[in-house]
Amino acid sequence: MDEKSRILKKVNSDQSRPVLFNESFGGSENQFRLLLKNLPDESFKDINLILNNANHELIEKDKINVLWMHHFVNQKEAKNLGSKDFVDKLDWIVFNSNWNFEKFVYQFKIPEGKSIVIKNAIEEINFHDKPKDKINLIYHTTPWRGLKILLKVFKNLNLDNVELNVCSSTIIYGEKFDALLGKTYEGLFNECKNTKNVNYFGFLKNEKIIEKLKKMHIFAHPSIWPETSCIAAIESMAAGCEVVTTNLGALNETCSPFGTIINFEKKPEDLEIKYSEALIKSIKSFWSEETQKKLKLQRETINSTYSWDVRSDEWKKFFDKTRKLKVRT
Repeated sequence: MDEKSRILKKVNSDQSRPVLFNESFGGSENQFRLLLKNLPDESFKDINLILNNANHELIEKDKINVLWMHHFVNQKEAKNLGSKDFVDKLDWIVFNSNWNFEKFVYQFKIPEGKSIVIKNAIEEINFHDKPKDKINLIYHTTPWRGLKILLKVFKNLNLDNVELNVCSSTIIYGEKFDALLGKTYEGLFNECKNTKNVNYFGFLKNEKIIEKLKKMHIFAHPSIWPETSCIAAIESMAAGCEVVTTNLGALNETCSPFGTIINFEKKPEDLEIKYSEALIKSIKSFWSEETQKKLKLQRETINSTYSWDVRSDEWKKFFDKTRKLKVRT
């Protein structure tokens, strides 16, 4: 069995995660698939790559144990990182942002010497001219990250030349997950379907999201979730969309200096007011010369710094380093 098949078989057989890998098309699962796609088979020699799950049973004594952590510190699958016994079994922990790394070090006192930050990556998105007859907003992430806030803000805008496109569903994490949480958001999705100028698309695979992003103007993301990176924002920026979001979690790290970032407010009514002001301003200024210059620089910067050409080289060097260090010890 080749190395990639071995790693894929292992992650597919992990039944202890709340989502089954082969049924899930969430951000971290897609990153895992893209890493396997973009690295040569020999890069994974002797590596036991564990995705998001600090589980003793996933450790392999004869391998270099690397935990790739996209989750936030408070998520259930991360709690064993508070156990010295478990952390001692790991050779390395890879975090997807400096913000996430700092949170885990602060919360669990993880040794910095066995931690590294390797940011997420995307496949290059070719630019297409945006339509000029209207402004297209898009929300393309899970519903609990801010869809309820956004829908309320959008209704109050009541602008005829602005449409909101919602690509959101709990089925993104598979049938098992959807059965647990699907009904919780059914009412919100129905509200989307019944609201003027809102187009509800449900779950779309990533390649279809990318095609939609090329025609979108603004990624409207009033985030109430501590994003540890936010691939949705990275892809939106690469496609030439203005990102209007909050500074919760790693969003400031991911979106600066390009995004329109407001301070997160705990009270929904305060967040709605502040976000509405920022969104209206971004809609009105989208076609200004200043905004268009910024978005051009944004596209070029994000597509280059977050490319798999760059990131795969980082991963190759990292895996090579882990093998050399293992030999020495």
